[in-house]
Amino acid sequence: MKKKIRDKSLYFRQKDIARPLGGALTVIGLVWFYFGMTMASYYIPCIITPIGVILFIVGGSRLITDNDMSEQIEHAMLDYDKEITDMNGYDRVVLRQPAPVETKAYDFGETASYFKKGKNGTLISDQYVGAHFFYTKEGILVVGRRLSIAALNGEEAGIENFTATLAFTEIRSAKLEEHATPINLSNTGKSMTVKWYELVVTAAAPDAGELLRIPVKNDMDAAGICEEINRRSL
Repeated sequence: MKKKIRDKSLYFRQKDIARPLGGALTVIGLVWFYFGMTMASYYIPCIITPIGVILFIVGGSRLITDNDMSEQIEHAMLDYDKEITDMNGYDRVVLRQPAPVETKAYDFGETASYFKKGKNGTLISDQYVGAHFFYTKEGILVVGRRLSIAALNGEEAGIENFTATLAFTEIRSAKLEEHATPINLSNTGKSMTVKWYELVVTAAAPDAGELLRIPVKNDMDAAGICEEINRRSL
């Protein structure tokens, strides 16, 4: 069941101190009580052990885990691409090969306000972007959703949808753009530099600028999108 989280910015700001402290006090109290030989080994463990248990329970109940936030993000991203997948004539418009490609990544640009280390030490932000690329004979259809995680509340707050229809004749090139951005972790204040990437599609017309710019992972899917667009837009 999805955990109710009123203030989702707490996920980035929280410090998990109470739970390990409570666990340590509980273990110390039990060991002291079992092996102690004086009156202090009776009275002191009787005080610190219950305190440790309470701290452990309260700390655990307040802690927002990575899994909790993964569930929140997954719920907020449900059916973001149904505008394309449920449209009439989908099989006639969208090519089977190359197959549609989905990308999901955290944004560390100017819109990001909170940062932390997630699972396996991976740096994450409060801005999350998912996009689905569909190929047609003439171009690509892009449908996506940006989440401002700290602002998620209900079904609409913190959610921004976007779409793009790009003809290959309008595209000059597509590339992965690398960034190295200094950040401060929201829960510790520690300064770090995060390396992240954006997929950038530029227009063929002079001075037309960019047609699309979204954060993506530096993986084979993103590289394949660039390769396919560049091959077909020549």
